Amino acid sequence: MTSNRFCVFCGNPPEKKNREHILPQWLLELTGDPKRVVNFGTNFKDGSTVKFDWLNFCVPACESCNSEYSKLEGRAKSYVLTLLDRGALNSIEYIDFMDWMDKVRVGLWIAYHFIQGNPTNIQPSFHIKTRIGQKDRMIAIYPLEGDGVGLNALGTESLIFHSQPSCMGLRINNILIINMSSDFLFSARCGFPFPKSCFTMLDGENPYMMHTSDFSITRKIKHPLIRKNIIKPSIHLYQPILGKSEDKRFQSGFVGDYSSFDAYLAKHTLPPYPSGKGILYFQHLDRVEPIYDINQSIEFENCTGIHSKPMYRIVQQIYEFQNFLYKQEKFLAENRELELNHAKRTKLLLKWNNNVIAHYSGMRNV
Repeated sequence: MTSNRFCVFCGNPPEKKNREHILPQWLLELTGDPKRVVNFGTNFKDGSTVKFDWLNFCVPACESCNSEYSKLEGRAKSYVLTLLDRGALNSIEYIDFMDWMDKVRVGLWIAYHFIQGNPTNIQPSFHIKTRIGQKDRMIAIYPLEGDGVGLNALGTESLIFHSQPSCMGLRINNILIINMSSDFLFSARCGFPFPKSCFTMLDGENPYMMHTSDFSITRKIKHPLIRKNIIKPSIHLYQPILGKSEDKRFQSGFVGDYSSFDAYLAKHTLPPYPSGKGILYFQHLDRVEPIYDINQSIEFENCTGIHSKPMYRIVQQIYEFQNFLYKQEKFLAENRELELNHAKRTKLLLKWNNNVIAHYSGMRNV
């Protein structure tokens, strides 16, 4: 599977074109036969099932872009091997691992955009380079019972993911990782700046541009960081991230920060200040723990008793969170008909996910 349109990293026509494996070869080998044929969902143009081997799940990339991220791939392999053994990573390593998850999530979005025939009729306006470490993000890691071997990208085939690649799952052998990332997803509840007004215009001079205004900051941590129930994972980490801004009102150079120095943000972001990159927050069942020491080791928590859930239920909540995040978005248009058509489209996307949710929900009776 390839396309010659653009580099998956920078979005430009590929220079000295390479084939980039969205899921790297070391991961394919770790999880089974790299040449195994996999079902990648439906091609919505002709209704056919998309099938080919993992080894050919590739997109174009500039040689220089590919090389730029090779070291991240090497570190990610080390992190994954540690997690499979239920080992501990420190805070800065988990932040680095989140960068890799950003890379995988956006890369999968672009790849599925091609292989499923662009069902939502969009043109990618961002690529891997412009999304790594740019938005609020979280990971939840669930240990799976047994010594099963396998690799699954979960939720990436959904129509909501095509429209908003903000939530996905990745099963790697005996762990399942849920990854979410979006603008201001939980900044407010971490005590970071957030806009009281946030919407996307569907038309006008800059269609599909997000408009934010009236920023506020509480400097208080609120539990829970996301106001939706989530099955307890063994690792549950959040990182708020401030976007860069050239607006002179934001004296630190980051959106929503009106001061040149904010003691709360200085304490709750990575050095050197101002970096805009928040520290990690561990979401416990009863509290939120900010992790100030970037070298602090983060151990797996036990998930037993009522907190131990079957894999199908964990996968089900990926689609539930996709719906949750999509419903948070506000879309407006000067053209009333365009706004109504978008509302109809939203219902169709949510219906598709609801059918998947119903499928997994029915498994409890099997």
